[in-house]
Amino acid sequence: MTAFTFRAPQLLWLALIVPLALLFFVSRERTRTRIARRFVSERLRGITNPLRSIRPWLVALALLGCVAALAGPEMGFRIVPIEARETNRVIVMDVSLSMLAQDVGTSRLDAAKAIAKRIIDAQSGRVGLVIFESAAEVGSPLTSDGEAVEALLDSIQAGEVSNPGSDISVALSAALRLVAGDPAQSGDIVVISDGEDQGTKLDEAIAKLAQRGIPVSTILVGTSGGSTIPRPEGGGNLRDDSGQIVTTYARPEVLQKIASATGGTFYANPFGEHALDSLAAAGGVKRQKNVRIPIERYQWPLAFAWVAFFLGSLANRGAE
Repeated sequence: MTAFTFRAPQLLWLALIVPLALLFFVSRERTRTRIARRFVSERLRGITNPLRSIRPWLVALALLGCVAALAGPEMGFRIVPIEARETNRVIVMDVSLSMLAQDVGTSRLDAAKAIAKRIIDAQSGRVGLVIFESAAEVGSPLTSDGEAVEALLDSIQAGEVSNPGSDISVALSAALRLVAGDPAQSGDIVVISDGEDQGTKLDEAIAKLAQRGIPVSTILVGTSGGSTIPRPEGGGNLRDDSGQIVTTYARPEVLQKIASATGGTFYANPFGEHALDSLAAAGGVKRQKNVRIPIERYQWPLAFAWVAFFLGSLANRGAE
């Protein structure tokens, strides 16, 4: 048999007020009767109504029903199918100046944004965003609002973090903190970069991720043939301190190392329509599961209270 429970059982303590209210109502009824006998004849006083004496009890029972309804009685369950979102995914986006190189038909950054949007569209769970140069920033915490993250991607520019250079390890550490912040859900990381890395702690970051069992898939954007870097403000190509034009080369070996050590997958310029299908499949699927929701039964004590109040009103007929 299904148990009868209360959503807020602590409110049942209010039932202790009912005996006090009953004493008050009984005392008031007796006082009224005593006063009425002094000034009104028995015939006019309505003494022929025998139900008058139970009116305080009916009102007390009505108050008790209200307290029970307020405590939220529950009995039985209904089965509700819900969609379970089972994974969290953090996208790590390289926004260093080398991402301005246009060796993939457009800038590496624009290509990376397009790839990131495809990943977000295919993600059934929550998604977060980390952007990095030689430092990292959390662009978006984990959220189910993929459209908001896509809108944020559109606003990102190369040099956004204002720390020139490229250090993938700091980005991985920031992404790890986001994933580890929700230990109840599984999660993974996707790095989109040209692979250039001037950091010194990449091996340490990879070891932490491998120890936590968090896979990192990596996506290379760029070619190993090299390309110049247009100045963000326009006016030619970027030059180094000696005045030489800077050439940037995609470094697949760095991203391959990260994916291999953490159990992720490496992709190189996945611009084909189905090039990221395996990554989308690894991002979790929408699963339906049935959840038992308790059925509220507050209507029962509330109806009892209404009937008691109504009978109490009938019992008051013939009052002085």
